[in-house]
Amino acid sequence: MDFCKLVNIPFMTGATEDPWMKGIHIDYKDMNLFVSMLQYWFSEGDYYLKVDNDFFLIKNIKKKVDIPQLKYFDLIHIENEYSTKSFSNKYYSLIRIYFWSKQETYSDLVLYTIKGSNKFISKLTIDTFKSYVNCNKNLDEYLESSSICYSFPIDAVITWVNGDDTEWKAEKDLYSNNINDSLEGEGRANKDERFRNRNELKYLLRSIEMFAPFIRKIFIVTCGQTPEWLDISNEKITLIDHKDIYKNKDALPTFNSSSIETQLHHIDGLSEHFLYFNDDFMLTDFCTPSDFFFANGIMKYFPSENRVYEADIDDSREEYLLSDRNAINLIKNDFGKSGNDIMLHCPYPSRRSLLYFLENKFEAAFSKCEKERFRSKNDLRPIAFMQYHYGFQKGLAVPSKLSHRYLALYKKTIDKQFNGVFKTRKYKTICINDVAVPEDRLLPVNDMTIDFLESYFPLKSSFEK
Repeated sequence: MDFCKLVNIPFMTGATEDPWMKGIHIDYKDMNLFVSMLQYWFSEGDYYLKVDNDFFLIKNIKKKVDIPQLKYFDLIHIENEYSTKSFSNKYYSLIRIYFWSKQETYSDLVLYTIKGSNKFISKLTIDTFKSYVNCNKNLDEYLESSSICYSFPIDAVITWVNGDDTEWKAEKDLYSNNINDSLEGEGRANKDERFRNRNELKYLLRSIEMFAPFIRKIFIVTCGQTPEWLDISNEKITLIDHKDIYKNKDALPTFNSSSIETQLHHIDGLSEHFLYFNDDFMLTDFCTPSDFFFANGIMKYFPSENRVYEADIDDSREEYLLSDRNAINLIKNDFGKSGNDIMLHCPYPSRRSLLYFLENKFEAAFSKCEKERFRSKNDLRPIAFMQYHYGFQKGLAVPSKLSHRYLALYKKTIDKQFNGVFKTRKYKTICINDVAVPEDRLLPVNDMTIDFLESYFPLKSSFEK
């Protein structure tokens, strides 16, 4: 902002789409002077202008871009570069430059309007605009009481297990002898792929710190395990043992993520609004609370293209289909109807009070699922499915969209998919799903996955020792 003062360009600040982004607002008539000033000050070094999704060296901007047609642009500074054998990465800071222009109205009132869209502000009277830019007003001071601002805390809950732990594996094998392997998939309920560990949790935490700074606290739910690299002294992290949240201790140990879902809202100190992550979910671009909740607290949810057709599901089908069929039947008993969308494999916006309500209303079904040590035909998915379809009927949840990529490691094109995600950066979330990888491809797929994660998230987080 100091360079604007040096050349006497009036400006105001703030009112950006993302709270960590800096913003400068100037009069459209000062645009050419402003761009010339940028070329003078920032023609050397790793400085760029980002226009839409294209990057331009500042010294070339007037040759490459139609300056008068700009509505806004971003001033980019490359802070760090990282490379691995397969990927290279750049990290940058950003200032968004907004332009305002004079607009005649049907009355004598003259307004200044912002040329690009901005969810906080669009028009000011000419007197107010001139007053603000002349004193370099920070617009954020006036937005704190806006009804579109988010005033409630949002936590993150992550379920995690170290499937390589020999004691844990021995315990799982002991209990798995009693499960029903007649379900479709030859007993996928206890397959190692459900529990394989590539340190995904470490990269998930890096992604949260990098792309979701609004998260207040992170609760990691485990069966008493602690990642050796985790800094448990970090006040933002809390490890939660299964025994701390299970009402029925006889249901432990459990190896069933659906059972664990029935208990997560019991976490002591958990905020009303939270995001539930499996440890194979990652954030891959900047996120804000508005990606997951409305400002009045209503949840957003993200349907996939897949549906549950309960009439087509018998007890031989996969467990997640059975759990969703069970939920649909319960919801229909209340409302006579229910949605059947299966959700994307992405962070699940959740309301603690709604989960308590569902637990109390459907106590027998929750209790039955809680007791199943492995996935079974008695399961529910209260967070990943049920809360959204029940919440929609009650006006507590609304279907929405989120840019997302599902990466199935068994696919032979997974290397190209990793490369596409890395290069385009067009997704806010990804899921790296470890399912049905052939044994002869397991090692190369592991190497490929770790290389991708280390390349996308190379910066050590404050949660690591």
